[in-house]
Amino acid sequence: MSRKALIVANDTYEHEGFRRLLAPAADASALAGVLGDPNIGDFDVRVVSNEPAYVIQERIEDLFADSRPDDVLLLHFSCHGLKGESGELFFATTNTRPNRLGSTAVSADFVQRCMRASRSRSVVLLLDCCYGGAFSRGVRVRAAGDVDVLDNFPGGSRGRAVITASSAMEYAFEGDRLADDHSRPSVFTSALVEGLATGEADRDQDGWVSLNELYDYVFDRVRERTPHQTPSRDIEMQGELYVARSRRPIPEVRPPAAAPAEHPEPGRPRRRRWMYAAGVAVLAAAAVVTTLLLTDGEDPASNAPDGPLPADNFEAAAPWRLLIRDNIQGNDAGCTVTMVHNDSGQPIVLPTAIYGPMSFQIQRGGTFNWSVNDPGCLTTLQSGTGSVALPFVQTTLGDTDAFAVTGPVSIEVIDFHGNNSCDFTLRDAGNGRQLDFGTVAQGGGPLMLRPGGSAKAYVWNQYCTARISAA
Repeated sequence: MSRKALIVANDTYEHEGFRRLLAPAADASALAGVLGDPNIGDFDVRVVSNEPAYVIQERIEDLFADSRPDDVLLLHFSCHGLKGESGELFFATTNTRPNRLGSTAVSADFVQRCMRASRSRSVVLLLDCCYGGAFSRGVRVRAAGDVDVLDNFPGGSRGRAVITASSAMEYAFEGDRLADDHSRPSVFTSALVEGLATGEADRDQDGWVSLNELYDYVFDRVRERTPHQTPSRDIEMQGELYVARSRRPIPEVRPPAAAPAEHPEPGRPRRRRWMYAAGVAVLAAAAVVTTLLLTDGEDPASNAPDGPLPADNFEAAAPWRLLIRDNIQGNDAGCTVTMVHNDSGQPIVLPTAIYGPMSFQIQRGGTFNWSVNDPGCLTTLQSGTGSVALPFVQTTLGDTDAFAVTGPVSIEVIDFHGNNSCDFTLRDAGNGRQLDFGTVAQGGGPLMLRPGGSAKAYVWNQYCTARISAA
C-alpha cells in the first residue's frame, strides 16, 4: 500500500485577462508540509505549480495509473475554476485561453475519467478553486449562471470522495465588469492545514483524523471566516478513511487492570492503547526516576554514560531511537513526552498517554528540548537504528529495530489487545520513508508488506503484538 498526494497550484497566468491569485503557492507549500510529514499525513507528496495543461494532465494520470486497490490517492487543486459554453467545469493552468478551454485547461471530465480508471478504493479530490473572480475587466463570459461543482463529478464509483471549497460556481457580471469578487481560495486550504497540523480535526479524540472529521472541521472553520462560502462533499466509501494522525495531546485516564473491555461506538472505529498488567495496575520498580540515557549498541545499558543527561536539553546524532517505559506509581495517566528539535523548531510528534514500553525511530539529529508529564516515566535514548533478524515477535510497541529485507514482509497479529484491527507501516530504516501500509482485522490472515527495493526496514505498530517474518 502507498499513500500519494498531488497538489496542483496555479497562481500565475499568461492570459492578461486572468486575475493573479495570491494564495495557491503558500497554501501548496503548507499543505504539502502536513501531508508529507511522516508523523501526520505520511503521504508521498508532489507539487505541480504554474505548469501548462498538458504537464498537469500527465501528472494527474501518473497519480492514478498503476495504482493498487489499497493505495490512498489524494489530488488537490488550488487555482481558478472556469465554466465552458455548455456549463462544464475546467481548471485553469498557466497557458489557459478562455476561448480554447478544451485544449489549454484541465477539464473536470478528464479528472473524473482518471479517478474512475484507478484501481484504488480510496481516492480523495479536494477543490479549492476561485470561481467568481476568474476574470478581470474586459473579458466577457459566455456561460453565465450557476453550476454545481459536484455535478461535474457524478457518483457511481465506490471508494472516492470529492470535497469542494464551495458548492457552486457563479459568474456575476455587469457588462464587462465583475459585480462581486469575494472568493478567497486560501480560506479552505488554510483550514485543511490548520486542522491537520494542530490535530483539532480529530474530533472524537482517538488519535486519528478521518476524512469525515476533516470535512466537518473545515466546514465549520470556513463558515466562521466567510459565511457566504459553503464547502460541500460527496463521499462514497465503505468505512472510514483516515487521512492523518492527530498531533493534539489527548489526556486519557487508564482503566484499572480488571476493568471490562470497552466496546467501540457502532459505526465509529476506535483505537485502544495497549497496557501491560500482571495482577496489578502498575509496574513494579526499585526507584521512581526519569532518565535519558545515551547508548550506542544492541544493549541499551551496556554503554550508558555515568549519569543522566541534562533535564531540558540533549544532543543526538541521527539516526537514534527513543524508548519510553511507564513506571508511574499510584494514579497512572500514562507517559506523555514532549520533544522539540531545537535546530528547526519542529516538534517530534509522539503518541500521548503511553503505558506499555514503546520505541520510536528518529531520523533527525542535533539538539533537542524535552519534558515529560511524570517523573515515573523511564525515557532512554539509543543510538542507531538497532538490528534484529527475521523472524521475531515485537517486545515493545511503536517502531521495531531495523532488519534486513530481501522481499515481502509478513505480519501476523498474536494479540489484538481488545482492538478490532491494527495498522502496520513498513518504513525504510535509512530515512523513515513509508514503503508499504496495511491493516489486520480480527479473524483476518497475515498481512504482506512490500519493501519496494529497500535493503533495511522497520515496522511501526501502535496497538497489537505481532510476529514479523519474511514472507
